Amino acid sequence: MRDVDRDLLKLLAFSDEEIEEFLPKWEIARKALRLDDATIANAIDHFIPENWDIKYLGVRKLIGAYLREGVEQCMTPTYKAEGKKIVYGILPAISNYYYAVKEAGGDDVFIGFPDHMLVNILNSFFHAAAPWLDIAESYGFTYGCRHCPLNKMRVAAYVENVIAAPDIIWSWGFNCDEGPKTDEMLQGITGKEWKYHVSRAPHDSLLSEKEEDIIARVEYMSEQMKLGVKAISDAIGIEIKPEHVASANKKMRAYGFKVGVLTQLAATADPPVLGGDSVSLAQCIMNVPFNTGTKYAEEAVDILTKELRAAIKAGEGVMPKGTPKVAIRNLPYCIPWLGQMFRQNGLMVQFACALTQSSRQTQPPTRPDDPWYTAAEAWSRNPMCSNMKNECDSYIEKLKTYNANGMLLGLFDFDRWVGPQQKLQAKMVEETLHIPCFYIEGDFWDDREYSPEALKTRVESICQVFKMRLAALEAEKEAE
Repeated sequence: MRDVDRDLLKLLAFSDEEIEEFLPKWEIARKALRLDDATIANAIDHFIPENWDIKYLGVRKLIGAYLREGVEQCMTPTYKAEGKKIVYGILPAISNYYYAVKEAGGDDVFIGFPDHMLVNILNSFFHAAAPWLDIAESYGFTYGCRHCPLNKMRVAAYVENVIAAPDIIWSWGFNCDEGPKTDEMLQGITGKEWKYHVSRAPHDSLLSEKEEDIIARVEYMSEQMKLGVKAISDAIGIEIKPEHVASANKKMRAYGFKVGVLTQLAATADPPVLGGDSVSLAQCIMNVPFNTGTKYAEEAVDILTKELRAAIKAGEGVMPKGTPKVAIRNLPYCIPWLGQMFRQNGLMVQFACALTQSSRQTQPPTRPDDPWYTAAEAWSRNPMCSNMKNECDSYIEKLKTYNANGMLLGLFDFDRWVGPQQKLQAKMVEETLHIPCFYIEGDFWDDREYSPEALKTRVESICQVFKMRLAALEAEKEAE
């Protein structure tokens, strides 16, 4: 009889020793997540190899790093029973503060974003998140009103005892208003205590302003972040000091540099050597903290970077030389079959603009001796936390830097803020760079409302029109 658990871990480059050490936790997690043998076997034989560039050891190890972290979320009931402190957060965020909590508390503290991690693990590698979203809808998260699947996952995972109640969850209402409301909803429907702290910032900058240049605004953000960290310190009984924040800032900058090198290689190689989905997995760790730290992901990034250099030198790619390359606002790595569908139609989705660092983000901090201001400044430079024009300007910069042939936007129809503004951004990018841009209706996290069959005609049409417009633009340039 096939041992699908060992086969999965071998596929993801776990050593024999690591397999034996990991299996007890994995057995707890797969039972909690209701992953049966058939689902795991399908992931091993079809879903992972068909949707991810597993020819690279680095990609397999990167998926393995995510699997480890997904299992960690399912261990939180055990950790809480052992007396460990549990600290959650939500997207969009930066990892620095959570890693600072880990620096202060070590193994006595768990950090993580369980909603993101569980949706990511279940859909990206097993295509199995749908039942959990159905559970959330049965508790009042109605499907028709289009709510964020991450908030749905948080509700479902808690009411089904997959995750423990946190000692505190830091809800970043900077962008997501529904996140804090979900925390309140959890208290109401469970009748249990779900402690949360909400941080907010005004979205009041003019389109002509850069947020990080508005000193009073960055200082306000810094104070908001201090309050958030103090709330965590009070909740877990461990003081998080400025030196913990400084250390986390330093580690994230170092990791960000490595990911920047990987992104540059993947985004500029011709022939293309790697799909943007895998790059996004590496980039996400700067926004989503791992309780296991960056050790496993960093090892994967180092290996993958070497593998890409070797592939580029040998002229080997995953698509033919000259394949048109497009960027996307947020690459739907939780729906990896979508990227493959574009590949099948002769288009390579190369990188995610929202996760790829801009020149603003790589600039040194203006107050290096103030870790709070440094982290707030980093947040202000993040395109997802900028006003619409600054966000769009950063995309235009990246499109030019990596010589992308076009851009895709959309897949955020559950978000009443980010979704609609992308329609305007598509127009802004196209008018500035004169490259084809397309907006796609859909859900970044949840593909229940559309299947590959339903989306096939739309993707084929986009690719066909894209190639025609690209050919026309090239003809115009030659005529000049």
